[in-house]
Amino acid sequence: MVNLKCTTTETGLAERAYNNSAKSLSANLNKLENSVVAQIVNFKRDYPQDTGDLDSSIAAVGECRRMLERIERDDLPAHRQRFKQWLDGKVLESIIGFKGALDTQVDTIRESVETLNRSLRLIDYTAATYIRLRADPTRDTEVRDFRHQLRACIPDVGQRNAESNEASFQRIRALIERFEKEQRWTDKVSDVRNWLDFAAEERYREDDKEKNFYSDSSGKSGGQKAKLAYTILASAIAYQYGLDQEEQRTRTFRFVVVDEAFSKSDEDNARYAMNLFKQLNLQLLVVTPLDKTHVVEPYIASCHFVSNSVDENDSRVANLTIREYYEQKATFEQLARAEA
Repeated sequence: MVNLKCTTTETGLAERAYNNSAKSLSANLNKLENSVVAQIVNFKRDYPQDTGDLDSSIAAVGECRRMLERIERDDLPAHRQRFKQWLDGKVLESIIGFKGALDTQVDTIRESVETLNRSLRLIDYTAATYIRLRADPTRDTEVRDFRHQLRACIPDVGQRNAESNEASFQRIRALIERFEKEQRWTDKVSDVRNWLDFAAEERYREDDKEKNFYSDSSGKSGGQKAKLAYTILASAIAYQYGLDQEEQRTRTFRFVVVDEAFSKSDEDNARYAMNLFKQLNLQLLVVTPLDKTHVVEPYIASCHFVSNSVDENDSRVANLTIREYYEQKATFEQLARAEA
């Protein structure tokens, strides 16, 4: 029989070794538990609808294992791949619809310009010329690059497959990320009015040859700018009201307020504008200072003369027919000079 004897010192060393090992294992276990709990918390955050009853503790490990078994048993990774293919396809369809909507807006603008041109064709800009509007593709680099990127997101119809859909999805994602980061750029490139450069041509009626080209109003006199603006504006107003110059629609609503539009315009251009409004059968309320009334007198049926006291605390309005206005015109002019 063998007798084992341990000294007190040996027993103490063994005890400390075991205690240190236990503490180390306990610390590692706590780290593992904390790591597992953190993953459970992240899992609950990412999938809140599926983990509403799951505890955020180590006790939930068993339920997590059962969920993993269901995932593996139900072949969800395969479903995920099919879902990715479906998602790529739906995103691609959406971007095709987005591009189509923008293209439709551009077509609508072009159609509107052509409608305006039909109206402008009937207006004499001079005795021998008329105005025609143009809407050409813009030369702006940002817009052109965006349109190129948008087209690149859509593969050719005959080349659509899983690989091409994935490549398109990545391009679309990059485009969307830029939409989210660059508001100025997004506002600019998604506004189709920036897709076109607008200009005006003055053409001879006799042979339809171009006389002048106006890409902007720079280099033009004030009178030239005003005349061109009146021509386009009057035609646009008629278009908005759906008026046809060749028809007399006396009972249609076509009301326009002109507020001191002729105060800085020469009389020839002011009369040109009034003739335009008359030709387009527009109903006018012209607000103008007294020294410009002689320009509009031949075109108005009644007058509302507004006057004020010297102290500017007693405004009055006299409502007159054009005949009554002519009869009292001298009196009004004297009042205006007195107030001045």
